[in-house]
Amino acid sequence: MSLTNSLDQFHRYLTCLWTDISDRPNALTCSEYGYLRAIERLDGDKLAQGEGCRRSDGHGHHLQDIVELLKIKKASASVAVTKLEKRGLIERFQCQHDARAQHIVLTEKARKYLREEEAIYKTSAKDIAKVLTVDELKAFEASLAKINKAL
Repeated sequence: MSLTNSLDQFHRYLTCLWTDISDRPNALTCSEYGYLRAIERLDGDKLAQGEGCRRSDGHGHHLQDIVELLKIKKASASVAVTKLEKRGLIERFQCQHDARAQHIVLTEKARKYLREEEAIYKTSAKDIAKVLTVDELKAFEASLAKINKAL
């Protein structure tokens, strides 16, 4: 099977895991999960304190930070962030140094939902580990890490 076909089949497998929400009462959509994980990766769950209002100050993050990380349009991120806020998954608050900017932080509810959703990837990892030898699994992990770093 070609790499293209293998990637397509693997994508469909993961999509099926996401769409089976019967065991996930607090289910996030794949898109919501992506945004929340991006905010978490940006360490956006820290409330503002002290001086400044950019990444280096440890106070949550601006919409532009999410746009840059996910490589998406600002309008798309704005719509998604508004929806996440309505669901109680993020909070926004005014930057004390730039009246035009808002900090975006995860709520406890979002952190709880993220941990629950990680089960999807744990299931996938277990399924993969069942069909690969230990050496193949190590090589697969190393290859994915290399690919992710390059992308």
